[in-house]
Amino acid sequence: VYKTLGVPPGYLERLTGIHEHRWWDEGVRISQAASWAGEQALQNTGIDPGEVQCLINASVCRDYIEPATSTFVHHNLGLPPTAMNFDMINACLGFVNAMVVVANMIELGQIDTGIIVAAEDPREGQLATIQDLLDNPPSKEKLRDNLASFTLGAASVAMILRHKSKSRTGKRLLGGYFYGLTEFNELCVAQREWMRTDSSALLREGSKAVIKAYEGFQKELGWDNDSIDKVFAHQISEPQRRIGLYKTLKLREGIDYVTLSYLGNTASVAAPICMAIAQDDGWLEDGDRVCLMGVGSGVNSIMLGIQW
Repeated sequence: VYKTLGVPPGYLERLTGIHEHRWWDEGVRISQAASWAGEQALQNTGIDPGEVQCLINASVCRDYIEPATSTFVHHNLGLPPTAMNFDMINACLGFVNAMVVVANMIELGQIDTGIIVAAEDPREGQLATIQDLLDNPPSKEKLRDNLASFTLGAASVAMILRHKSKSRTGKRLLGGYFYGLTEFNELCVAQREWMRTDSSALLREGSKAVIKAYEGFQKELGWDNDSIDKVFAHQISEPQRRIGLYKTLKLREGIDYVTLSYLGNTASVAAPICMAIAQDDGWLEDGDRVCLMGVGSGVNSIMLGIQW
């Protein structure tokens, strides 16, 4: 396709800043990958599966249309039959949405412990897109429209939220803010075997949603740019990262943790896995004020504040 269109090798890398990304081994199901993350979260925290009262699977990808992928994860983790489970899907924003839902359930006194999992794997869609480009006369317009599908990568992540009375760490989800510009819901649309994106328009309109969400977030939490120690943002492309964080929001250089170059865009997993890897690396430190930035096609944005 590149040869036919006269596109130089390395074009995608230079355009996005993504140099590699991953697929799960062939035959690995989304529920398996999500379960691995859930198992690790339970092991790392020492929380018994019997204490979990709610499981949300927030993956864009899933095993089947029905039943919910959460049912397989629930079984794999050995959660009690009284632990509610369901899928929550909102493009790349699903995991952050699920954090809000679990937190609200805790605040309402419905549960005291919940776990969120997500796993993504773009293999099927990327193979289908490659085959489509090979089977039909390629054009630069078609390559442009399908470019975003090649930025996606596989990964999984999990998070456990508990009532403060049961916390072993003292870390807190403090609040957040949501803003949606749903009139732009056609800028990025996808099925299992294809994805069509107007990248320039999505960047432009998505940035507007991010600005509004961030402004509301600052007022809600009483934080300014100097109050925030660390940022974990959805990973889309390097130009979008630099424009969104440093030019648009005027955040200081080096405040965010980046996995884009080696994981690609891992959809619902992206922002929370940055936080998880940063914790493992020792980059995220106790006492840090954290802004977790979510944005997804539609176009929606959520900002959450965390006292680490």
